[in-house]
Amino acid sequence: MHTSVRGIIFYNDGYILIHRRKKRDDGSIRDYYVVPGGKMEENETKEETVVREVWEEIGIKVKPVETLLEYESDYDNSIQIFMECEYISGVVGTGNGPEFNSPEYTGEYMIEIIDREKIENLNIVPEEIKDIIKEL
Repeated sequence: MHTSVRGIIFYNDGYILIHRRKKRDDGSIRDYYVVPGGKMEENETKEETVVREVWEEIGIKVKPVETLLEYESDYDNSIQIFMECEYISGVVGTGNGPEFNSPEYTGEYMIEIIDREKIENLNIVPEEIKDIIKEL
């Protein structure tokens, strides 16, 4: 079991999400949104993980504020931690993590800033995060 840490970041009157489109084995397209973040590395704190992952994926510096949700995911046998983060500096969209330049990652990764009112209509994974974002 691994641990992933994800950052919920309010920016320019919306929330930064990653829009994913990925082709399934049957040829259909899976279209969904995720909160930026990823796997915790050995000897890393959850705060260090979210700062590193957001930098790699989004290209911005953030300050972790508080943990909003923590749960065990049966989907990928992981512990998922969602933290509210404050934008500090940087340009959204300048991340250069492996998602953007490694052949092991397939599909599209599109960084989008989504208004709070539009969150309800999106396919966000996991579904539980919608209510948390709307209440911030």
